[in-house]
Amino acid sequence: MDKVEAGQPFWTPLKIIQWAVPFLGQKGIPHPRFDVETLIAHALGIDRLKVYLQFDRPLDAEELTRIREMLRRRSHFEPIQYITGLREFYGLPYKVSPAVLIPRPETELLVELAIGHLKTLPEEKRVVLDLGTGSGCIALSIAKNIACQIWALDISPRALEVARENAKNLKMESVQWREGDWFSALLPGDPQQFSLILSNPPYIALSEKDDLSPEVRDFEPFEALFSGEDGLSAYQYLADNLENRLLTGGLALFELQANRRDNICSLFSGTTWSQTLYPDLQGLPRVLKLNTK
Repeated sequence: MDKVEAGQPFWTPLKIIQWAVPFLGQKGIPHPRFDVETLIAHALGIDRLKVYLQFDRPLDAEELTRIREMLRRRSHFEPIQYITGLREFYGLPYKVSPAVLIPRPETELLVELAIGHLKTLPEEKRVVLDLGTGSGCIALSIAKNIACQIWALDISPRALEVARENAKNLKMESVQWREGDWFSALLPGDPQQFSLILSNPPYIALSEKDDLSPEVRDFEPFEALFSGEDGLSAYQYLADNLENRLLTGGLALFELQANRRDNICSLFSGTTWSQTLYPDLQGLPRVLKLNTK
């Protein structure tokens, strides 16, 4: 950002926008004005809409330095959520970092279905397992909205650090965090069966890596994105191990990728499961519900 040097006089939010929007646009950033306004607001500690009320505010050297660094990072396609360190999910603020997948609005359907199911159970039977918790957004959003017992697992210690920090920030200390690979992360004293198991597992095929946007491919954690050559490895593991982990009458909710719906559903076909697919706001199949018969 050569034209916005720290200490250079007369820079204002409006001048930054006028310079930076074409700058990011030339780099191929999809929504440059929104990003510039968001980064300016974050640097100044104000709401994005309030940037419009402060268009002519003189920016000091420290503010310019912060804005310049954030715009530099965005110009290299680093996700804006990692730059600000924040992402809203299910109406709650979550810290995010490159250690965790950025929560998507589509995943809120998983939370909504989970809460709806738990409301049908007496409180003492609301025993929940979140597999691959990442930032903890699924487990914490559920726990914030309904009384239940939740265990949340992740193989990444760095992801669990973020999840625990989110729990502290939200004053939600009831979730039990466990580090390890899938069900093996559970400790001997933990429940070994659950009334509800849910997950947003990795579901992108390694062969699809080059088709992803730079924001996803180059910055989000590999292990949270990719699931073998065909994108089905995580679901195959779940299909092989799920039955013994659900209580009688239990239910599982898994997010899935629409273009692999049939392959994923076939892994759970047979006499054990009753399957229901739920679409997202775009009408694409997003969540697979599995009931024990």
